Amino acid sequence: MRIAIFGATGETGMELVDQALDRGWEVVASVRHDGALVDDGRLRVVVGDPLDVAVARRVIEGCDATISVLGFRRHVRGPATTTLYSDSAKTFIAAMDEVACRRLIYTTSAGVELDDPSELWPYKHIVKPLWLNGGYEDMRHAETIIRASDLDWILVRPGRLTDGPATGRYEVSPRFRPEHANAISRADLAAFMLDQVTGDEWVHGTPTLGTPRA
Repeated sequence: MRIAIFGATGETGMELVDQALDRGWEVVASVRHDGALVDDGRLRVVVGDPLDVAVARRVIEGCDATISVLGFRRHVRGPATTTLYSDSAKTFIAAMDEVACRRLIYTTSAGVELDDPSELWPYKHIVKPLWLNGGYEDMRHAETIIRASDLDWILVRPGRLTDGPATGRYEVSPRFRPEHANAISRADLAAFMLDQVTGDEWVHGTPTLGTPRA
């Protein structure tokens, strides 16, 4: 098995790389800067802008699946705005069509839907409108773009990401957060995403992940 990973140098991306290699798979990792990762046996590194179709094509060519955990961080106060998600969706679809890679496993977030009943009132009506709506809006745009493609896509929506080991205790719901499960470890998220490389249960679905509180 050979997979392409975008966002490979982030915390979740590193989990994906490590776990994929532990499974004996080959990994092609997209990195923006030289030296962020280095070629090592079954790990091949492609340096360049992941939003450039030519770069994305080099990453994806020959792979059985494409995984994206790209994300952005706010560095200023005030509402967050980005087109990273929608731009990357367009790029990946174009590149995957060119090299005949069918499986796209793309991360957005739990709470991306406007009518999510699982969200707490302060988060939904204060935190998101003041600081996060730009990011969620672009995630929704990306999901719309991906849904319109003819790829075998899976839109993975994790809850709040935490550090720590994989527990295998997470739950998956088809649209909104599982009840009493607002967070999930990056290790558990990575394990779930790698399982989707060969699994068909969630193709054209929106699995939403969280680990119940102990």
